[in-house]
Amino acid sequence: MRVQRIFGKNRLQWCGHTTLAAMATALALVFAAFPTFANVFETDDRRLITPDDHLAFVGVITCSDTLRIPTGSLITTRNADPNRRFEVLTTVAHAFFTKEGDRWQNCSFLLEGDPTRAMPITYVVTGTSSPGKGWNDDWAVATVEGRVSQDITLPTPLSIDLGGIQERTKAGASILLAGHNGENIPMLMSDNCGPQHKRSGSHNFGDSRVFNHDCDMMSGWSGGPLLLRSASATHTIGVNSTRFNPVVHQTGFPFDDRFNPNTAIRVDEEFQAAIHRLAKEGAPIRLADGTAFCTVGADTLC
Repeated sequence: MRVQRIFGKNRLQWCGHTTLAAMATALALVFAAFPTFANVFETDDRRLITPDDHLAFVGVITCSDTLRIPTGSLITTRNADPNRRFEVLTTVAHAFFTKEGDRWQNCSFLLEGDPTRAMPITYVVTGTSSPGKGWNDDWAVATVEGRVSQDITLPTPLSIDLGGIQERTKAGASILLAGHNGENIPMLMSDNCGPQHKRSGSHNFGDSRVFNHDCDMMSGWSGGPLLLRSASATHTIGVNSTRFNPVVHQTGFPFDDRFNPNTAIRVDEEFQAAIHRLAKEGAPIRLADGTAFCTVGADTLC
């Protein structure tokens, strides 16, 4: 019922029978019609995800008592249990909580935004239970019921700073962000972008938990993976969290490190430890019906 409300029959038919070229044209018209709602630095480089991008691990999150559909991304680790009956998901805490700390219920992960591939979310660990206050700990790791095809290569977590990113991009690696526009599918990506230097005008200056980045996005991209990709591996290095302040930045203007632009929560040691723990051990508790929650620093079961 929940999935049908969000992804109506007509929308599914449109996505299923429209060619990729026509979809790209339609999206271009949407982008052009609503330039002020998109967080774009200079040229808008958002585009459709295609099979050649190998991003089949990205999707959306739906909960029974909200119409919001933030982005999420599956992930794995080298120590992951090979016999597990679950996958591990990364996103933002505000995918599950309001700014005031109220929690949404009965959540699922829809691989590639496809409602026929919904995976129930059974357990969630968050860096904060009040994202409006703890915005710089706005990360979440969850277990979802079921496994994905072995043909889908999942990214691994990487805790890295801006200097390390620059070293890798100079060696040929690239950065991209995946998400989707508002409450609409299909899934999109933005590349030719990534974490940028901060200056003291940014209110998160000196905060190592947060990247400032210039990837083009808008509402709906929250929780989307910030990925570092080389010829041999794809790593999740952060999850998209907030957009720039429109008071100090106009769409189409270049990145300005004096202000606080788009931000992503970096995969720091605490975030990465939660990923490794769930991938190896699974959820420590399981509810018969619904989703169990745990907040790092507030609960002992995490």
